[in-house]
Amino acid sequence: MKRTAIAITLFLAACSGGTAEPDTDNGPILESTPPSSTATTAADSAETDVEMTTSTTVVTGDARFVIGNVVFGDLGSIEVGNLGPDAGDLTGHWLAVDPFYLELPSTVLTAGKSVVVSMDVDADPDLVVTAAGLLPPLDATSGEVGLYTSGDFGDPAAMVDYLVWGSTNQVRYPVAVAAGQWPEDVVVIVDATATGLTIVDRTEPGPQGWVSTTG
Repeated sequence: MKRTAIAITLFLAACSGGTAEPDTDNGPILESTPPSSTATTAADSAETDVEMTTSTTVVTGDARFVIGNVVFGDLGSIEVGNLGPDAGDLTGHWLAVDPFYLELPSTVLTAGKSVVVSMDVDADPDLVVTAAGLLPPLDATSGEVGLYTSGDFGDPAAMVDYLVWGSTNQVRYPVAVAAGQWPEDVVVIVDATATGLTIVDRTEPGPQGWVSTTG
């Protein structure tokens, strides 16, 4: 494991809803945090002569990065979160929405936290990763999002998560099947009222982990 210094201030945002009724009694699966922030914390809990710092040391280990809630349209967004037991560093990870690709900023996500990548031109860069002009609007009819550990988008070993809706006629779909990140011949079904997709049970890859968001 490695030690990575990062400044953490949590910005909590709830994202839920859908045509089906997911279990939201315990709140959202992921809670969003800014891609960068500052927090003044003591370098050590014991008495020390070391001055106060603006960072907290986070031990990274067994993280599980996933695609979280997505919002369709020109003001759309893609959430990237950590469902693993330990913190993890997003350095080197990419989002693929063919033919567009975005390298994610170096950000440590603790367990249950996420960052939101927004295609809104007016999005606040202090709260989200801004991607207007870098990623396309997400089509509500059909589409896909891939999450990779490198820019080798044709390599199944580099794909760590995947989402497809509406149709399997997508560029990265065969890569996802080969990677074991999506079962063959199935998609998330969406209808004309869907404004996005909300994650529910992400135990196994596939459409059962998602419900349509409306309103």
